[in-house]
Amino acid sequence: MGLREDAARLKQDIEDEQNAKLRIALFGQPGSGKSSLINQIVGQPVARTGVTTDTTVEAQVIAHEELLLVDLPGYGTSRFPPNEWMDRFRPEELDLFLCVFAGKFHEADTAFFRELREKGRICLFVRNKLDDLWEDGRTAEELQAEIAADVARQIGEPQQVYFVSCRTREGLSELVDGIKAALEPALQEKYARSAKAFSLAHLEAKKEACEKSVYKYAGLAAANGLNPVPGVNVGVDMSIMYKMFAEIRASYGLTDEKVNKLIPSLLPLGKRVLDYGTKEGIMLLLKKFAGKSASTAVGRFVPIVGQAIAAAAGFGMTLAAGKSYLNDCHELAERILERELGIERQP
Repeated sequence: MGLREDAARLKQDIEDEQNAKLRIALFGQPGSGKSSLINQIVGQPVARTGVTTDTTVEAQVIAHEELLLVDLPGYGTSRFPPNEWMDRFRPEELDLFLCVFAGKFHEADTAFFRELREKGRICLFVRNKLDDLWEDGRTAEELQAEIAADVARQIGEPQQVYFVSCRTREGLSELVDGIKAALEPALQEKYARSAKAFSLAHLEAKKEACEKSVYKYAGLAAANGLNPVPGVNVGVDMSIMYKMFAEIRASYGLTDEKVNKLIPSLLPLGKRVLDYGTKEGIMLLLKKFAGKSASTAVGRFVPIVGQAIAAAAGFGMTLAAGKSYLNDCHELAERILERELGIERQP
């Protein structure tokens, strides 16, 4: 297969991957905090909070990067009887379900779970508002065990219940681990690239997932060499490089506003992330890595980009520039998360 054919295949792979969203649905009774949980999952206030979905006609659909998060209307209500609900919202087209509750586990949620199980869909149980779970004379462990036992009684078998608080973020890291474990590998990568990281391990998974995208974008940018790099006898598609850098930043949630609010010690790294994310900055990085060869590890790239692109002049340069920017974004996100978690970096 030649360079043109590899480039066409790679372009189609990227488009197909971007169009195939990971679809996660949240269901549960009004007031359970589904919208707040969506905002925590993506790390941004993308969902309207305080919306009583049992009185709305449509689901609230939130598109974020490679995620589609769906806040479903109440199942089995007067507006949406069970059969009508199934026909309207087609749960078989969704990848994963989160049953979110904040008080007593509701009978309607039990009925919906059984419908999902019959359709072979995966559902995780999330007891939200953990910070409000309190009873005089009883421990948190006792209360959680009682709730888990009630869920098991209604469902008919033990189920893992994830106890979380959107206010304090307690339990969210464990929920993320549960979500990823329930997904097939390709969907795990989509989740890692798109969702907020609540632990350093989540950040590492994000980096690994982003790196695969970097290979593809770098390969396509090298193959579509439209713009000559000054002082370098190689052309690069700058629009593809710019898109790659923008997606890396978005994956780590490094918005201009967030970077500009960094503490002084992180500002130099933050400025580098912002500066290299511009077209001028990308060109500087490409010149920095001019002549970089990928030939020492061609075999590693071939399954992703193809033999012709892996051997093409310019691929080593675009790949090195992309990975350099990924490393900068990762380091900055890691430093920010360490501060959030109260982790002191060793000198």
